[in-house]
Amino acid sequence: GDPTMYEQFWEKTGEKATIVIPGWQSLSYFSDISNVCWFLEAEFAGEVRRLHKLVGNANTDDRHIVVGTGSTQLYMAALYALAPTDTSKQPIRVVSAAPFYS
Repeated sequence: GDPTMYEQFWEKTGEKATIVIPGWQSLSYFSDISNVCWFLEAEFAGEVRRLHKLVGNANTDDRHIVVGTGSTQLYMAALYALAPTDTSKQPIRVVSAAPFYS
């Protein structure tokens, strides 16, 4: 969806929401080449896990954190992460409840 629906909130929040990213951080596209989500910053993944634990809406133990800039990217990332890694030429089965997009 379009995050501009939160624009008023972020404008009122102002400087309290300022984030500083050091110039040396994220110089490469690869933050962890051993992870299926190789561009996911380890610190960000830790904060996602901490937030879900704090809110209590999801168990992230022994789970993958999948990130993206939109629902289509997240969907594709999840499919990639769940896809079999063998050399089988068989397509993977995908089941989705309506609404679904192709």
